[in-house]
Amino acid sequence: MRKYCSLLILILVFIGLDTRAQKLTERKVRKLFDKSSLMQEHFVGFILQEEGGKIVFSQHEDIHFVPASNTKLLTLYAGLQILGDSIPAFHYEVSGDSLIIWATGDPSLLHPDLDNGKVFHFLRNTPYQIFLAEQHPIVFEPSYWRSDPALFPIYGNTATISKDSQAGLQVSPKAMGSFIKPDSSLFQNKFNIVRSKSGNELIYPHLPIPDGFQDRVPFPMDLHMSRYLLQDTLKRTVNLVRRQKGKNIKTYYSIPSDSLYKHMMLPSDNFLAEQILILCSGMISDTLDAKKTIDYLNEYWLNELKNVPIWEDGSGLSRYNLFTPMTVLEILNRLEGIVGNKERLKCFFPAGGVSGTLRTAYKLDEGKPFVWAKTGSLRNMHLQSGWMETRKGKTYRFVFMNNNFVRPTSEIRNEMVSIITYLHDNY
Repeated sequence: MRKYCSLLILILVFIGLDTRAQKLTERKVRKLFDKSSLMQEHFVGFILQEEGGKIVFSQHEDIHFVPASNTKLLTLYAGLQILGDSIPAFHYEVSGDSLIIWATGDPSLLHPDLDNGKVFHFLRNTPYQIFLAEQHPIVFEPSYWRSDPALFPIYGNTATISKDSQAGLQVSPKAMGSFIKPDSSLFQNKFNIVRSKSGNELIYPHLPIPDGFQDRVPFPMDLHMSRYLLQDTLKRTVNLVRRQKGKNIKTYYSIPSDSLYKHMMLPSDNFLAEQILILCSGMISDTLDAKKTIDYLNEYWLNELKNVPIWEDGSGLSRYNLFTPMTVLEILNRLEGIVGNKERLKCFFPAGGVSGTLRTAYKLDEGKPFVWAKTGSLRNMHLQSGWMETRKGKTYRFVFMNNNFVRPTSEIRNEMVSIITYLHDNY
């Protein structure tokens, strides 16, 4: 009997030792970072949290980092808090024989990845004369990294331009063709089309158009351009009018909100991110202004965070944005609470080895992804924040922020992937 008791005790001891060996601990995670010489060369913030809420390991969790496109996590949070299930395409009223439209900032109309045709067919088939109501213009700094934020976007405020068979340029939408011009003062080493520093022109140098040339070029956008493009597309007159909203305003909806969020998050679309904040501002005020959305969330939704973010834009292009790893972790937790459904939440995030900005970063494990995370990249900055599932069936939230490195971004990304993959494989 004693022999059997001793054997049982020995088995239990070994089971206990094996369980402790498999358990992910702070010491084991710290060892991964200590062993990485690359992670000692720059500013690294990291948090790993169990699904139940316990933080396994944290480093510089309350230090502010430039978040780059991790800013879009807050933009997604804003949309989920403020917008409903569908995106408001515009507000309108019928007055006599006129359909008067007030813009909302909806970016989906004739967008190559978003448009479902609903708004186009409504406007094309309305029996009324169409008027766009003049509204306070959106103030922004033009950028080559995104299309202009706009009251009434159309075609994603982007022209698709390619070389045609006659060695000229083919433009979509065709109406933008009249704005594309050669410029003898533009000196470039290769053929490229850029927006002019003033006016509405898209200009290119006096160089041969290379075979196979194709590009998507953001064009300058305001309500006058919206009217021009809408009129050309609908093949009917569209005018501008000064008109205050009355009491009988109705709202016409375009696409499901989830579709817009997905197309912002997976490719990290900067234009869509800014438009989401503009859409939100129209729900909480009478002015379309992304800053109003940021101020509103800071006052009513983010003021209880441990570290209130310094938040400047929707896309993360601004280096004035400053978030701590703890702030990002709290937002991840809140997103889980709002969405509720884990599979729906995953659809908003790039999946490692499958989609979006993580499609080529991670390898699949037996054909399945194990990371769903939002990336962020600016020069000398690279980040990933989201969820990781392990081979043993555990789910962890993680925030991985790298700032001020001088190596190529690919080296930083590979080291991040190596650390997250090791955690997945072993725990």
